Amino acid sequence: MKHILCLLGLFLALTNHTLAQENTQIDYNLQPSEQVLLQDTKVITLYRTEYVDGTCERQEPYQDTVCGNETRYRNECTWVPGRNVCRTENDYQCRNVRRTRRECTAGRTRRECVNEPARRVCRTRNGVERCTDVPGRQRCRDVSGPQTCRNVPYTDRECSNVPNRVCDYVPGGNECTDVPYQEYVCRDVTRYNTVSYACKKPVQIPYQAEKEVTHEVKFSFTDVDQIGKATIKLAMDESGDLKINYKNLNTSETFINLLNESETVILNNDTELKTSRDIKINFGNLKKLTAPLKANFKSLWMNKSGDFKLSVPNPELIKDAKIKVRVYKRSNGDLHFSKNFKLTDFNLSNDNISADFARFGFDTLKGFLGKAVKLKVEIGLEVEEPKDLILPIDTELKKSKSFNIKVYKNK
Repeated sequence: MKHILCLLGLFLALTNHTLAQENTQIDYNLQPSEQVLLQDTKVITLYRTEYVDGTCERQEPYQDTVCGNETRYRNECTWVPGRNVCRTENDYQCRNVRRTRRECTAGRTRRECVNEPARRVCRTRNGVERCTDVPGRQRCRDVSGPQTCRNVPYTDRECSNVPNRVCDYVPGGNECTDVPYQEYVCRDVTRYNTVSYACKKPVQIPYQAEKEVTHEVKFSFTDVDQIGKATIKLAMDESGDLKINYKNLNTSETFINLLNESETVILNNDTELKTSRDIKINFGNLKKLTAPLKANFKSLWMNKSGDFKLSVPNPELIKDAKIKVRVYKRSNGDLHFSKNFKLTDFNLSNDNISADFARFGFDTLKGFLGKAVKLKVEIGLEVEEPKDLILPIDTELKKSKSFNIKVYKNK
């Protein structure tokens, strides 16, 4: 029994790649997790501090006398007699003003009629003259009489600012100010001399040393549809840093993205480095991601005001895609309308999606003399690229289709 347990433990150790090694490879084949241990002795450059003879400098203080003119102030006062201080203030005043306005009244309306005699109208078409008898008729219109005007008096209120001079008496008194003057002054100041002296200076001396480097890496795999297949190579470079290389062996059906990665430094000194890293990887279904791009656009209808209807069998297929609509005038190639939509921006009916683009800034189109306008309408689909891809996706994540149509007012 003891031997069986030993063999089982050895099997588990080999299965999880926990044997210490400088580099290794993991073959992912639907296992939920994997753990590897990389260990190697690296020669690194370290530095030690040594002291050598040198020259240092220090600042020694000494006293010096400095003389010069300095600005000082003395207070001088002057008697100012009493006086009036005046200012202008505006007084808002209103008064009634007699005015007149002209009022006019339209005269009495009368009806005037004119009799048109019967006449014969002839036209020539394709060399043949055709004539028609037009019977006489009476044409009438209403004619206004002359206006009567008069001047009507009324009272208006007129207001304005009237300037008014106001004075206040200020009694006499002393007014004092600080008057500057120059005075020659000498004072002691501290200055410094630079003095050199013999000392020991620290220098960094490089030397080679061996360092035991250990990296423990734990992988967790998410693969909902069980379609992933990949190899993961791990190796240490000359300085002991961990390098990881991924290779997707099923690029036609899956993509690989990083869900989470964290690293903990357990020990790090001059002789030993130990780290622990947790990596969570997802194998996504590429066919599910690109499923919206399989949608087909059958036909397109629009009118000049921006009513839009697109035939899309099974529109729910594109619910996770970004829908781009670009409308160009074929006459000059100008872009008339451009907008990115989600499926929720449209109305769904059977195998059609529809919307009123006027709600999204579509300007009504105007044809020459009311004629139809020729357009090129480009409909694009795009799916969002997964976050934190470990390897780029070779499959195209967007497609588009163009329609050349004529749009009318209500057709």
